[in-house]
Amino acid sequence: MNFKILIFFTLTAGVLLSVFSRDSIAYGESNNNQKINDDKLSTVDRDVINNSSITHIVIGARIITQFSPRNSQGENIDLGKLASDLGYDHFNWVSYVEKDPHGIVDQSGKRLSTPYNDPPIGGYQYDRADRFPFYWDVVNCDLCKQRHHFQNHNNLQQFELVFEDAPADYRLQSGEAIEFITSLVGVKNINPEEDRAEWDILHTFRWKLTNPHPNYSQVSIIDSDVNFSQISPTLLNTMVLDGATIPSATQLSESQ
Repeated sequence: MNFKILIFFTLTAGVLLSVFSRDSIAYGESNNNQKINDDKLSTVDRDVINNSSITHIVIGARIITQFSPRNSQGENIDLGKLASDLGYDHFNWVSYVEKDPHGIVDQSGKRLSTPYNDPPIGGYQYDRADRFPFYWDVVNCDLCKQRHHFQNHNNLQQFELVFEDAPADYRLQSGEAIEFITSLVGVKNINPEEDRAEWDILHTFRWKLTNPHPNYSQVSIIDSDVNFSQISPTLLNTMVLDGATIPSATQLSESQ
């Protein structure tokens, strides 16, 4: 399902990229005041993670999504610093297949049922992955491609995180589609010994693959900003089992 094709990003010479920094907390203030300021700063940081900070490029059967936030002055934000400010190790993507008319097997030959993680734990028979739910690998593993590691320069740069996929399935008939739901996530911690990680869902979009004509595949965006109420309970439960933190019903109602 995942044919992660190499894309080279060229930075235009002479463009100055500004690193985002927060106002520092005054020395000597009380713990309560410091906590209030921390909460406000976290809110400001989280505000830059929105639909306008995520762009999609669709070319035939390839989708390229870029997370490149800017501050209120329009300056590029350093993703490493932003992740650290929000309590994350790094940003990554998590992608699931919600609908798959013809199905696929994982690297062990087991047939996957929807919703399933894309790539699944261990990857596919033609494309291996680590044992974490993230789209880009977070640890080195046997037969895994360095191109698929989140720190590869094609996937992560100082001011930009990229999601890229070019799925294909010749079996799709007219009216059929493989539907994906992909999220930008903040990775809080990783436990390689137990193959477990904890992560927050920050932004979600839905897209699909179709074969509108013989020998021609096409991807398209279904919804560029999906909220939790639009995600099925089955998928939400799968996300939680994979390590996601899902806001409570109260938090969801307050955010709407």
